[in-house]
Amino acid sequence: KKGELPPGSPTPPPKRNMSKGSDDAGVLQIGSFGEVFSYKSLVHAVAGATGGVTAISVFYPLNTARIRIQVASADEAKGLWATISEAVEEDGILALYQGWKSAVLAIGSSNFVYFYTYNALKHMYKRTSQQKNISTGANLFIASLSGVINVLLTSPVWTVNTRLIVQHKKMMKGGDTKETYDGIIDAFCKIIKNEGFFTGLWSGVIPSLWLVSNPSVQFVVYERIKILFEAYARRRNRRNTPIEYFLMGALAKAAATIATYPLQLAQSKLRVDKNKRYSGTLDVLLKIAQKRGIGGIFQGMQAKLWQTVLTAAFQFLTYEEVKYVVFLLLLGPKKQEAPEAVL
Repeated sequence: KKGELPPGSPTPPPKRNMSKGSDDAGVLQIGSFGEVFSYKSLVHAVAGATGGVTAISVFYPLNTARIRIQVASADEAKGLWATISEAVEEDGILALYQGWKSAVLAIGSSNFVYFYTYNALKHMYKRTSQQKNISTGANLFIASLSGVINVLLTSPVWTVNTRLIVQHKKMMKGGDTKETYDGIIDAFCKIIKNEGFFTGLWSGVIPSLWLVSNPSVQFVVYERIKILFEAYARRRNRRNTPIEYFLMGALAKAAATIATYPLQLAQSKLRVDKNKRYSGTLDVLLKIAQKRGIGGIFQGMQAKLWQTVLTAAFQFLTYEEVKYVVFLLLLGPKKQEAPEAVL
């Protein structure tokens, strides 16, 4: 009869009742939790960390110049290339790489945490919601939550990194030699001793938490642009080129940087505020605006755009290529990870 199995066929397992309140309703939750420890999330994390470390190493002089401009007074602030030239003339080429080790540690750990969390949460959401596509709102929430986790875990490393970059500038302006840091470990110890564990190492955490909007906007814009580029590539029966990934990353980061730059300036000011002149993010922005006008809260944005846009573009290029190669080796050419749509 129709619907009956042939004699001797194995009995199929009973269908699970996924309705609310049923015994099997939690199966998807348990399965989705396993995505947190999946090899796919690990591949994304390793690719993201590799891209970040490679990009920050290539464009690190721009990062050094950007922070010098942001922490300089209104009279001393110069343009990007003038700042780089001054640093080389006064302190040598190695001055542009001051704090590079801590930056590599910070960007590597930050990208690993962010990419791992972001992709794991996306897989969990898709599994629990049983939806193939992710809405823009849900994607923005997942990106923001990943950013919060990343900030709370890695903020101390970024604080140390910023201090190492600007310390020589402070010494030239008559800073106390007792506050000179001899490296990452020494900086950690002195900040904890002189300023306290949480108040010192997490001194820029509030604007950093506000700034989770930056990678959130960046990732959502990137994935929206990526949909268009992938559709274009499929029509031509090919995958996206490295130049296209570079362009996607540049456009996404430019949009995110312009939208959140004042908060990034406040973050840099608070991280080097040893004398506690500012009470918080809003106090920083108000005092800068009162002293220098509205244009003051955008001090150093040109350098920031050069540094972050180029770094992010190169990072996404490396991330996509490393991810592609790793999945190619693990899954083969016909089982590549399918592109995800964002509605």
